Amino acid sequence: MKMKFILLTFLLLFSRGCDFYSTSFWFFQEGGMEGERNPLTYFFGIGWTGLLISKMIIILGIIGLLYYFYFRYKRPSLFNQEPHNYQELASLQYFEQPGRFYQIFYKSPKNRKVLYAHFGYVVTIVVIVGSFLATFHNLSQFYSFAFYNTFMEIVIRPLFVIYALIILTFVLTYRRLLKREYEDYQSQR
Repeated sequence: MKMKFILLTFLLLFSRGCDFYSTSFWFFQEGGMEGERNPLTYFFGIGWTGLLISKMIIILGIIGLLYYFYFRYKRPSLFNQEPHNYQELASLQYFEQPGRFYQIFYKSPKNRKVLYAHFGYVVTIVVIVGSFLATFHNLSQFYSFAFYNTFMEIVIRPLFVIYALIILTFVLTYRRLLKREYEDYQSQR
């Protein structure tokens, strides 16, 4: 468990560092902030220092939630009903009632500790993947790679593809986590 935490923390910091590096190409150029689409810069005019501080606060929060997932989180295992699949287990973990799985996506759960732990794990993976995708996108644009220019002509809006991949990563990672918890629950029975 410690090794997984250390590995994911390292990958998180490394991927954010790569994104910082690739973004710095644009920021330190003459008029580089004009094309920046970060909402803090785009809407509020926050500069480089403000972005660094806000990103460090967010990353420290994610690392804290990941630490909670690996070292403090106790998975609920006693329920008033036996779950038959991972969705029922998630519903019981979050709301202490079966059949409320889909409310996870729009309602605040009764057991927030489960939410914080799951969020810490899933968001860590999503930020790692998203940061590497953003790094690849930034470097490909900055160095004007021919294959990426062709890709941009085909899809017109490459950020939509990147956002779709980030959402897909979130869905698949969250589903995998819930299935793994169900398998752990079954093996403990």
